[in-house]
Amino acid sequence: MSVSFLIYNLFVNFVGMKRLINWKEFVVLFIVIGCIYYLTRSWFITGGVLAILLLIDGLLRQYDHKKQSEKRAEDIKKKLEEQDD
Repeated sequence: MSVSFLIYNLFVNFVGMKRLINWKEFVVLFIVIGCIYYLTRSWFITGGVLAILLLIDGLLRQYDHKKQSEKRAEDIKKKLEEQDD
């Protein structure tokens, strides 16, 4: 592989990720990190708490996405039933 191909892949991935980043959440995350570090004065505790918070956030997002998908499926099913009548 050439170096230019690797750089291109990194650039494409970064541009794709840039659209996925919610800057408000990013700022809140850094404020939380700063506050936890200020209270504990330990990077290990801060990292552990942050890992737990990110895990909970991921699980809540997954649950919310599942519920939204189920709601969309129900709406589509109702529309199809109304069209059949």
